[in-house]
Amino acid sequence: MQKLILMLISAVAISGCAQAPQLSPKGDAIFYALQADTMMNTWRYECGQVSSRANYLAESARTDWWRRNGSLVEAADFGLAYNMVTVTDTRQDTGARLAMALTWEVQERANALVDKKLADADDKDALCNKILSDYRQGNWDIKGSEEIQAALQSMKKASVEQGDDYDLKRGRIEAKTKKSYGRSLYVVEQFAEQEGCEKSSVQLIKGEWPYEIYDVVCDAKPFMLMRCEWGRCATME
Repeated sequence: MQKLILMLISAVAISGCAQAPQLSPKGDAIFYALQADTMMNTWRYECGQVSSRANYLAESARTDWWRRNGSLVEAADFGLAYNMVTVTDTRQDTGARLAMALTWEVQERANALVDKKLADADDKDALCNKILSDYRQGNWDIKGSEEIQAALQSMKKASVEQGDDYDLKRGRIEAKTKKSYGRSLYVVEQFAEQEGCEKSSVQLIKGEWPYEIYDVVCDAKPFMLMRCEWGRCATME
């Protein structure tokens, strides 16, 4: 498991390409599945802003894609979360920061690629129609190598068999550290800093990944609530 953590750190350190770095089968599977889901959601959100037609297609594509791939994404998410609480034990900040850094890295890759594709497109609506149709038809389903598929299936089984153990470990950590981390915490902290909050207090107050709500207390700014969905955060009105 320590080897997996080191490999995940390596994944976070690499940027600029859309392909997952070469990791162990389990680490590669986690990165591959979470990146595929994030890419799907990024197209969904960005195309949803292009037109009402594209927004309808985006929601339909998400429903169809998740029906086929959701259990594999959840398996990868469990694999990441379980390794974080198991390897780092009560050093929750280390595990949480690693998980958040990986979430941030995957989201940044997706944003950069989708933004460039849309910026270069002569007809954004047509591009969204093509991409979202590909998603609906299964062209961008989670597949990968036989090793990746085997690793995802193994984590899917583990999520059932070790779910209670994960909850127990996480509960012990939070009871000892008196902290509750969310996967989007790093994103919220970055937003607060951009808003001029050099010293902000950010706390998860509700939700479990992928839906989270944070409060942000800053001396220089009014109190803020931020809602995050799949690592994408915005202030709540």
